[in-house]
Amino acid sequence: MKKNEPDIYQEARRRVAEKAKFYKHLYFYLIFNGIFFIMALFRGRPFMPLTVAIFWGIGVMFHYLKVFGLPGSGILSKEWEDREINKEIHRMKGESKDLTPDEKMELKELRKNYDDSDLV
Repeated sequence: MKKNEPDIYQEARRRVAEKAKFYKHLYFYLIFNGIFFIMALFRGRPFMPLTVAIFWGIGVMFHYLKVFGLPGSGILSKEWEDREINKEIHRMKGESKDLTPDEKMELKELRKNYDDSDLV
């Protein structure tokens, strides 16, 4: 499936907007948690904002995974999603395509090192 130029441009704009939203989310997380920590430090309770930081940090982590996917694996990224969609389309249409060496799986005949009479 080849996309035309306006579709590619719109998709690129959407991806950049998603990345910008993530970076803003991370920026506010760092700023607000820094302020919360400083305020708690002056009050003598430096661990008070820890709960907020942990749960908000979990939200930032999920936002990162949504935008960038799992680091180093490419899983959950937009490219991975596009590849999987194309595979499913080909599979549903019944089209056979050449598999890459990673996708090829061959079953090998195992040697039989026992006698059937050994089985109970």
